[in-house]
Amino acid sequence: MLIWQEEPMPTLTERFVADIEGLSDLPSLSPVLAQLIATLGRDDASVAEVAAIIRQDPVLAARVLRSANSAAYAGRSPVSSIRDALLRLGLVRVRRLALVASLYDAVPVRGTRAARETFWQHSLGVAHGAEIIARHAAAGPDDIDPEGCFLAGLLHDIGLLVLESHYPKEAASVKRHADATGMPLCQAEMVVLGTDHGELGALLATHWSMPDAISAAIRTHHRVDQSAEGYRWHAAVVHLSDFIVSSENIGDLNEGSAAVFSDAVFDILGLDRVAMPSIVEETRTEARRASSVLSAG
Repeated sequence: MLIWQEEPMPTLTERFVADIEGLSDLPSLSPVLAQLIATLGRDDASVAEVAAIIRQDPVLAARVLRSANSAAYAGRSPVSSIRDALLRLGLVRVRRLALVASLYDAVPVRGTRAARETFWQHSLGVAHGAEIIARHAAAGPDDIDPEGCFLAGLLHDIGLLVLESHYPKEAASVKRHADATGMPLCQAEMVVLGTDHGELGALLATHWSMPDAISAAIRTHHRVDQSAEGYRWHAAVVHLSDFIVSSENIGDLNEGSAAVFSDAVFDILGLDRVAMPSIVEETRTEARRASSVLSAG
């Protein structure tokens, strides 16, 4: 007697892996953005090189100049060229402005302009916090790259956008479960979907050929204890920054991150809790500055 067995339904992760090449409206990295990312962590990256990359995209160059002349960075006289912006603000800061402007344009956020700005305010806050924490951490890999931490923080919630834009029914089910149970969003995702937005974001980052450390930090920023040994530090940096930014209600996404905070990050990072007030204050200051830059864009 033959017993009919149904094939198990594919998980959302499996569906996204299968879909990722065929989703025509999936955000893609522009050549300019890919070139900028390739300069991260390179000691030999020069002002001239970064300026030449940004100038390839006139729209991006204009956005960077608007940001450089915003209230957050404006000097006594306005800057009128990418070279002037680099000389006034420095390579690192201008490259960040370019990364943010490129991603802001490339990655759609459903809903109102206010919802878009809230998402990016939160992401920018986490990006700055991650870079600040990386500089304060006593423990970590020999090749710590604060700029890579900035990018990981900037992209840490990119999976939320994937979920909302490409799997809206599943996203709605997660929200209903979270609202009904009071469960943090990332935990509700695991219960309802068997995966979370970190996993989806990491798959997209890998699709974009991001460095492994960045993809890994995105994947487990809510599940640091499940990080691969070589990338636990990176996940801990983003996890702590996300906690700080959420606690300060900077671009509040109502994820309930505070409920899933892991104390283990202090040991992983070799970070003394005494340093936290100064880290929080520095993060708050940079997040405010970043918010005015978004408004200028």
